[in-house]
Amino acid sequence: MELSFLNASDIVKAHLALHGKVEPTVNTSALIKITIVIGRKYDGFDVSLETIFQIAAEYGVQLAHSNWHPNPDKAAETAYLTCVLHMNRYGIDMDCSHRDLLLMIRDSWTQPNKLAVHMLKKYLNSIAAKYNQHCRTNLNFEVADSSVREPMHCYELANVASRLAESFKLGDSN
Repeated sequence: MELSFLNASDIVKAHLALHGKVEPTVNTSALIKITIVIGRKYDGFDVSLETIFQIAAEYGVQLAHSNWHPNPDKAAETAYLTCVLHMNRYGIDMDCSHRDLLLMIRDSWTQPNKLAVHMLKKYLNSIAAKYNQHCRTNLNFEVADSSVREPMHCYELANVASRLAESFKLGDSN
């Protein structure tokens, strides 16, 4: 299985699903640059649970702290949705209901490796709750690792982005 990366169009579609419109001030060249940088950085990596979470966190941090959108709140919200979209692409079933992850993405001190750990912890906790296995971290990790599948095709991502946007509770930036 090969890694599959999001492109600028996927991010714009996520923004549209979340906010209902794409403003003319969106800097698509910055989005293209972000996706190229992330693609080059992780090119050649093996597909693993850790890599998927690390790349998702990279999307989150890069998008939240770049100049692709003039409104930093909307940029961070789209960054969070994009981050979760990347994980869902590989079968990691998370939604956008974890406000603490959004707040972490918004913070300027957040590094991708720290965010990836927090996201993985949230995912493992959700598995533990689902299977009532709160003391079995190794089992939760095995279940999480076995959930990784071939990445979705681009045409499937728009439906996932819409579903994820519904799980997102927007603040005042709408």
